[in-house]
Amino acid sequence: MDNALRSSKNVLKKLRGFFLSLWLVVGTFLYVFVYGALVLFVGWLLGKERGRRFVLRQIELFGKLTFKLLGVKVHVLGQRPAAERNFLVVANHQSILDIPLVLGYVGPVAFIAKKELSKFPMVNLFIKYLGSEFIDRGNVRQTALVIRQVMKKLAEGYHFLIFPEGTRSPNGELLPFKPRSLEIAYKAGVPILPVAIWGNHRVVPKHSVMVMDNKTGIYIGELVDPTQFSSEEELRNYVQRKIAEYIEELKKFV
Repeated sequence: MDNALRSSKNVLKKLRGFFLSLWLVVGTFLYVFVYGALVLFVGWLLGKERGRRFVLRQIELFGKLTFKLLGVKVHVLGQRPAAERNFLVVANHQSILDIPLVLGYVGPVAFIAKKELSKFPMVNLFIKYLGSEFIDRGNVRQTALVIRQVMKKLAEGYHFLIFPEGTRSPNGELLPFKPRSLEIAYKAGVPILPVAIWGNHRVVPKHSVMVMDNKTGIYIGELVDPTQFSSEEELRNYVQRKIAEYIEELKKFV
């Protein structure tokens, strides 16, 4: 009897995951290509500055709605800094849902995107609205130009997001940060906002679009001043330790 009940629950869980995964794909398409077209059109009507503010608010809303529409509860610890503060968001990387989570609960941030995304209609326009830069990882010269452009935008007040692990963690546990991964912040003297994510690796695992769980969490830490550190390595190790601590706190709730 117990085995039959467990088997029935597993079947229901898989069915739920399948339909939520289908909804994730269909809903994303409808939001980006249908509602997104309307958002961009209204933004164009409002003019450059007002239009950009409107589009950014809609992107933030999209981040939160992603989880609400999937029935995923988001546990939030910490508070995001005032929007006018200049900072670089540094987060661990678990899932394709990490960027929507940061957009929704930290706020609209730019990021360095693969050049392939520049070929996706509508998606590329929203990425540009955020102030993001496209990078060709195999092109050293172009990469250097992008890094300089990012540093310029940080100085102008843009918020950028980076994942210093360099890849998604398969089990959610924090991976070592790549050497020199925080060099942009260290050289520019821009404050770092450490952000920890725990649970997204179970909601949508790496190499999958299947929705497998219904809770996740984000910890928004305190700003870190890079000018207080003697080297990029010292700064990187400190930020990595803080994110590791935040993950342990999130594990108590998620």
